[in-house]
Amino acid sequence: MSTSDPDPRMAVIGMAFRLPGADTPEDFWRIIRDGTDCITRFTDEELAAAGIPAEEYGAEDFVGASGILDDLTGFDARHFAMSPHEARLTDPQQRMFLECAQHALENAGYPQERNGTRVGVYASTGYHLYTLQSYLLNNVLPSLPPTDWMSGMQTIIGNFADFTATRVAYRLGLTGPAVNIQTGCSSSLVGVQAAAQSLLLGDCDIALVGATAVHVPQVLGYRHVKGSILSRSGRVRAFDAGADGTVGGTGVLAVVLKRLARAVADGDTVHGVIRGWGIGNDGAGKTAFSAPSAEGQRAAVRQALRRAGVGAETIGYLETHGTGTLKGDPIEFDGAAGAYREDTDREGYCALGSTKANIGHLDAASGLAGLVKTLLVLHHGVIPPMANFTEPNPLLDLDRSPFYIPRTARPWPESDLPRRAGLTSLGVGGTNVHLILEQAPEPAPRSGAASPPDVLLVSGSTPQALACR
Repeated sequence: MSTSDPDPRMAVIGMAFRLPGADTPEDFWRIIRDGTDCITRFTDEELAAAGIPAEEYGAEDFVGASGILDDLTGFDARHFAMSPHEARLTDPQQRMFLECAQHALENAGYPQERNGTRVGVYASTGYHLYTLQSYLLNNVLPSLPPTDWMSGMQTIIGNFADFTATRVAYRLGLTGPAVNIQTGCSSSLVGVQAAAQSLLLGDCDIALVGATAVHVPQVLGYRHVKGSILSRSGRVRAFDAGADGTVGGTGVLAVVLKRLARAVADGDTVHGVIRGWGIGNDGAGKTAFSAPSAEGQRAAVRQALRRAGVGAETIGYLETHGTGTLKGDPIEFDGAAGAYREDTDREGYCALGSTKANIGHLDAASGLAGLVKTLLVLHHGVIPPMANFTEPNPLLDLDRSPFYIPRTARPWPESDLPRRAGLTSLGVGGTNVHLILEQAPEPAPRSGAASPPDVLLVSGSTPQALACR
């Protein structure tokens, strides 16, 4: 497609994920719609079985909570032409990302590259906690025989974020750019922005964007420190008066992007539209490196609205970063309110949401979790409740703002304009990114001869695997 095409809109044509409590869009939507809190609070017995000392989990300030997944170890190495030994040396983050990437491409209808169609990969990886990276470097590598150079190299390749995207490109035969993107918590949404730019420039025809945040072991906890970002209660209460911090979570997600015009022409299923995006950094205009900046966040929102060519008065839902910190949430609120106030004086028309209240903070994968949630909100036409919300943080000027915080699910009916939403992701260090999303257009009516009978496609990597299906 010509890079002079003036339409910058991107279609999300495929997705796959594994999230706390949800492996399918249907499961995730039920969690969102019902305002369910899927963060697990571990018992003393579970913590002891995980090897955490009694004096640790018995401490008054210890919090045993996290959003977790089922079965981190199940992996069909043979399907991906990996030896059992190589699979064992590979971080579960990379193994699960590889599986999720393939499932997302299959969901999009592109299980492999077609002639003349290049697929790019944009990947983000969370913190390396696979038996702890320090353990790997200090114990596994030195203990390898001096001649076992290959195992040492496999350990390095399997446990460094540098190789997440290229592993997928190699194992799935993808020839577009394969790029790893790391900007802290905003990584995966920056990946979406980078993939969109690549599609506009023609560097690839389809882009796979994914992120993984898998913490091993999953049963863990933390010592609460007053003033830190970690929750004392083990619950995420975004924008709430009782907000006391965030809780970590585990998850893997991948989405597939294509230019909207081409996706429509090719008859792809469109789950939603990315209409515009904005990205920037806070720079030095804040109190500390890890502190947020309302002005930096406002600038990213304004840039996204300008690129999308829409006004803030047309946005009915805003999926926030929303970590549930007493001071951080008001800063994000002020940045968004300032951006919206440049377009409108309307009050209480745009709902706020934060998927972290449902599944925890997924580190580098949190932005993609917010993207998938927002696409489901747009598709179903329902404003979901904010999980764990009771009353607003007193630092929010909510009544005079464009925003409200929904306590129950409510319809979001059709109007003359398509449903539109904003999505924010923020990273420690100040990299802010914001997307403007829009509900999918109605598919064009089919014309001509009647459609052929439906065909159920079944695949397997071996005759035995195919027979088992």
